[in-house]
Amino acid sequence: MLEQLGLSDEEQTVYLALLDHARPTTAAELSAADPAGPPSDAVEKLLDALERRGVADRLPGEPPAYRLVDPALAFAETLAARERDLQRSRILVDELAVRHRRRHDAVEPGDLVEIVTGSEATARRLVDVYSGARTEVRAMERPPYGVVNSEPNPIEVELLRAGVRHRVLYEQSAVDLPGRLSDLIGGIAAGEEARVAPTLPARMLLIDDRFAMIPATAGALITDQLLVVHPGGLLDVLAEVFEETWLRAMPLRLAPSDQDGQVDDDRVILNLLAAGLTEQSIARHVGASQRTVQRRIKEISGRLGARTRFQAGLQAARNGVL
Repeated sequence: MLEQLGLSDEEQTVYLALLDHARPTTAAELSAADPAGPPSDAVEKLLDALERRGVADRLPGEPPAYRLVDPALAFAETLAARERDLQRSRILVDELAVRHRRRHDAVEPGDLVEIVTGSEATARRLVDVYSGARTEVRAMERPPYGVVNSEPNPIEVELLRAGVRHRVLYEQSAVDLPGRLSDLIGGIAAGEEARVAPTLPARMLLIDDRFAMIPATAGALITDQLLVVHPGGLLDVLAEVFEETWLRAMPLRLAPSDQDGQVDDDRVILNLLAAGLTEQSIARHVGASQRTVQRRIKEISGRLGARTRFQAGLQAARNGVL
């Protein structure tokens, strides 16, 4: 478990045993706590090795007692070195990719678009390309879907944690799908930047400036047949379509609004209203009757000093609600 931090199997055993002791501990005490483990003299040598590594302190006295150094401090340099190695590896891969592209500049037009067929092959290609994102993912989301997600995409969450920016455009009909609200809230809470447009031309996934993935047939599932677009004029056009649509779309902010992670229904109602959803659809998303939603909209408008829904949206934006 700790080999990635530079500890041998024997050192790991002693380190974890020491971790379980709340007070400084001698080699004899550690050995006695695990009769099946190494003898006291072997444990002491391993403790001395941990001290030399800087992950444990040896206290004065006879017999000497040992205590762990705060792991956040003890392994800080190890982690920094690993990060430097990883960064050098990324730079090397980028240089190799540039060299590869230079070698393959004179490609045939057919090589610019890869066609993937079969549900297993398309799903695998989607995951491979998506999980390889390094800087930014841009997506257009619109039906149809094979399955409507009720939770955020785990690949998206992992990439967001790694610092990969996500900008997602949702067609209004995608936001309106039953059961979709938890997915939207979770993704936005994880760091996704989301906007809504009345309609979108296609479902699309742009990975950095290296790939675009779209369904091969308009209106089909993206997993039926997949087009993977490689760098070239077509990829540039698709990226421009995304950016132009992004500028005109309405921001969607549905993150939990308090420290307990509870969702502010008023904020949700206003955002879904601004996204163009009907009162009936909003009622379904927040689990209330349409009459209740109508009353809540009226109450919110009253608090904001607005006479119309449009005015309520403007006032909400000015007050930081949207």
